[in-house]
Amino acid sequence: MCPRICISKLILFTNVLVFCLGAQAVFAQDLLDDIKAEETQTTSDATFSETINIISRTGKVFILSNDNQLLNKGDFITLILKAGGPVARAVVAKTHNGQSGIKVLKVYSLARWSQLRKGLAIDLIRGDDSFLFVEKKAVAIKNDEKTKIESEEDLFNEKAIVDEAIVEEDISGFYKDNRYIKPDNIVTAGYNQLTFKDEVSSDTIAGNQWNFSWAYQFADNYWVEGLYGRTQLDGFPAQGNQTIVNNFTARLKFTFKAPLYSYLMPYIGVQSIGVSSPDAGVITGTTADDLQRAALEEKTIDELEKTQLVLGVTVLRRLVPGWFLKLDLGSDILSIGFGIEF
Repeated sequence: MCPRICISKLILFTNVLVFCLGAQAVFAQDLLDDIKAEETQTTSDATFSETINIISRTGKVFILSNDNQLLNKGDFITLILKAGGPVARAVVAKTHNGQSGIKVLKVYSLARWSQLRKGLAIDLIRGDDSFLFVEKKAVAIKNDEKTKIESEEDLFNEKAIVDEAIVEEDISGFYKDNRYIKPDNIVTAGYNQLTFKDEVSSDTIAGNQWNFSWAYQFADNYWVEGLYGRTQLDGFPAQGNQTIVNNFTARLKFTFKAPLYSYLMPYIGVQSIGVSSPDAGVITGTTADDLQRAALEEKTIDELEKTQLVLGVTVLRRLVPGWFLKLDLGSDILSIGFGIEF
């Protein structure tokens, strides 16, 4: 009985051992296949094309199309000009609604970088891009002679320089601007008083005017601004009458930086004031006083309506990021208000 029991146990042990070894081989193979598949997905050197939709002002953030659905968050990619060469190395920061946002890590060639523009179709490579530079050789140029790095000693030769394709370029100054106020637009709402002389009573009339302006920065520190103000005068030129004054102003400005988070913007422009007063000069009587009053009312309106060249300065004081206190001090207006940049 003992030999038979021992043989049975030996056979059982052998079967269990064979099963375990076989299962381990299968699981190991599956794991290796998964790893290889992942490497294939993330290090493929196959190129595909996408379109540049947006380039940020700094030039370091791009919005690309993701029509091929190959770009995923965290992917390292290389931008390549068609029939040109590698341009830059970047990482995918986000993908959303068929688009991807990338951040440029280094630039291989500023010459090719300067050719990038919105709407340009560009080739991309995911993962390792070292194969792009396998055939690149370091070149030195001095006295119109090229010196190749052919040995280890040449690596310590100060005369040798590296080809631009493998140098990390500093692009911090490439898209650098000199703007004191970075955004392109400032929208403001303000208050001022419109004052003028009433020729009938010889009194000075003052009316509240709310004004709104939009300034656009078309070049570094140069702005063009449009302003509209409206004043409603009740009881002018006579009781029961109403007069509307519309103020249109176009300005050209330049920005200077001032202390305390402030900016000075001298301006020159053109102001046009239009008046709507249907009852001015309309008199029911026919006496000399009535006729004189009608003439004076018309004179008041005529003097109020005008188009003129204006000069002044705008003072902007930053309150919090994005918000300004605005003062307009000029021949056209004395106004205070608030503005927002975007």
